[in-house]
Amino acid sequence: MGKTRAGKRYVPKDDYYHAAKKQGFVARSALKLEELDKKFRFYSKGMKVLDLGCAPGSWLQYAHRKTTGQGLFWGIDLSPVRIDLPNVTTVVGDIYDLKADDPRFEGIRPFDHIQSDAMSKTTGISDADCAKSVALAEFALYLGRRGLLKNGGSFVCKVFEGPGFTEFFLEMKKAFRRCSVNRPEAIREGSREVYVVGLEFRESGTLAAPAQD
Repeated sequence: MGKTRAGKRYVPKDDYYHAAKKQGFVARSALKLEELDKKFRFYSKGMKVLDLGCAPGSWLQYAHRKTTGQGLFWGIDLSPVRIDLPNVTTVVGDIYDLKADDPRFEGIRPFDHIQSDAMSKTTGISDADCAKSVALAEFALYLGRRGLLKNGGSFVCKVFEGPGFTEFFLEMKKAFRRCSVNRPEAIREGSREVYVVGLEFRESGTLAAPAQD
């Protein structure tokens, strides 16, 4: 059993784990999304959702339930998901290999909502891990700006607070009419993890891809 950044004992099967399992979710992360959705109301029937870093599939499960399965869902992760749901397409691959004009998005783009719970494998070097998480968040935003997110669409992504976070949040404020930083109760104590939400997307166009750390 490990420890968090603050030295707290990490309990992998805590109350949130058991609550998520009871509700049929494959991971406790669904409860973080649930808390955010209760506040911001991301989902509606018939919407199109892009899920970056989708494994093991709990965010797709939650979005699918909230739309009663009446929508289109597309997810990517380096690991395969553990779910099989109607109207949900998942691929095993690297987020950084995605392009806005990817032929797999033909007939789907632009999406109504982009969600990312993606995270690089942590090294234990705090600032380096934060920088990697910001790079992933920046790339998710870049994809939205390149045409994968429709005008008026919504966006939520996980990111660690640290080097590069302020600059990323400033870019979010340029792209969305409303932005906020949120810390759901299901986040483990001592973690730098937060969720950045953007509502009412207002910017798209040709941008240079952000650097990858």
